[in-house]
Amino acid sequence: MYTNVWYVAGFSKDLTNAPLKVTMLGADLVLFRETDGTARCISNVCPHRGSSLAEGILYKDGTLACPFHGFHFNGHGTCTLIPSRRDHDAQVVAPGIRTDAYATVEKYGLIWVCLGDDPDAASPIFDMPEWDNDEFRFTSNEEIWNADYHTSKFTNLDYVHLPVVHGILFQGNENPIQAPEHHITATEHGFQSVMRVTPAPSEGVWSELRDKDAKVESVLKFFIPGFTLRGQVEIGGIGSGEFNIFYEFTTPIDEHRTMMRHYFLRNYRMEADFDAEHTRRNLQNIHQDKALAEAQRPLIAGTGPNPNGIYTHDEDKLMLAYWGLMEGLRNKGWQIDQEQLVDPARAVRIIPSPNRKANPAGWVYAPMPRIAAGKATVPSVRDLNFVDIDHIKPTRAKDYGKSEPVVPRDAKSKATLEWEAAALARIEKAPGFVQPMIIKNAEAAARANGSNFVTVKLLEELQAKQGGGAAPGSA
Repeated sequence: MYTNVWYVAGFSKDLTNAPLKVTMLGADLVLFRETDGTARCISNVCPHRGSSLAEGILYKDGTLACPFHGFHFNGHGTCTLIPSRRDHDAQVVAPGIRTDAYATVEKYGLIWVCLGDDPDAASPIFDMPEWDNDEFRFTSNEEIWNADYHTSKFTNLDYVHLPVVHGILFQGNENPIQAPEHHITATEHGFQSVMRVTPAPSEGVWSELRDKDAKVESVLKFFIPGFTLRGQVEIGGIGSGEFNIFYEFTTPIDEHRTMMRHYFLRNYRMEADFDAEHTRRNLQNIHQDKALAEAQRPLIAGTGPNPNGIYTHDEDKLMLAYWGLMEGLRNKGWQIDQEQLVDPARAVRIIPSPNRKANPAGWVYAPMPRIAAGKATVPSVRDLNFVDIDHIKPTRAKDYGKSEPVVPRDAKSKATLEWEAAALARIEKAPGFVQPMIIKNAEAAARANGSNFVTVKLLEELQAKQGGGAAPGSA
């Protein structure tokens, strides 16, 4: 995990007139608004007895009071009042009483917090040109992934997984699994990759968006702020001006959980009743990525790329560009030393703050340890073994390995609507060869009912109509 990065702490709409506890980088923090609406972020742990400030009372003077003894803290981390001794300055009653505070801004409907002691050195928050643009509609989503933030990010920083995981074949390629030619270029605070491809035809309403053999341009941009991935596909075909865009904001909760937030934007099919279908289509892929990430091991990613790892041309170019950026953060001394982190059940985890950097002495809790600049033990990306396969003559026939799977793709990859977890679990218990038919019938029934959600109840109703007996997989 890295300090001196702007992270998304939440949606602006969710921070009202009550304090809101959040956990980021393994540290407990609290968000609250001052009387003028300004958002603030300070450590959630009261330096007196360790109480949760988020459980306290927010006062009209813009201070947050501890629920235990009522100590007041403002948005800069200053203790302004100790109620039991109102007649004395707080620093007289408890010399050095203060807590860590972090730079906080609101942009694009999001609360951004710079978690670190040098916000001026952090990569600035990028521009989002679609925001407040009436030519675009957008929806949003947030959910917790039980996977570390590197693994969560890698599921989307990858082209080959599109046909393998999502069934999105590169139709114009002789090998539809091979990623088309794409170029990765460094930007000032990230990187981007551009690819032109003829995708496999879409189904349903999505088939109406472009001609069957039209090429589309896909642009991926990664920004250090928010560990943000921006994906843009000219979905109507190159030159159509019709774009499907997503922003994926990744915030490490701790070493093994990640908050994933998304914006889904479009400038086609602008009717409001298409929002649900647009969100569903995006979430279908996201949830397939989520299942993949949560099943990967180890549960906690390393501090850098594995020196003994296998790195291939098509699968790993984007990931290695990402590791290169992380190497830059580590070389600045901003990476938290994961090996030295104390169990949060035994010690308070505190992210270094600007106030702590300016006045390092006298703090109650020690800051998280960081790897000193130049002291990293992980390899540099340039030293990893990487096979540049484009410069090697093919060793097998181009159609080698073509075969049908013994069992059809799993139920999740066949689903096109959102499914209740228990309903999908029932499908997965059914024989593989009948799963596609069951899914097709269930989703058709859901659509006939005006719904984009398949439930166990719907499966049971279908089974009853088709001759009784138990719903598939219910035994």
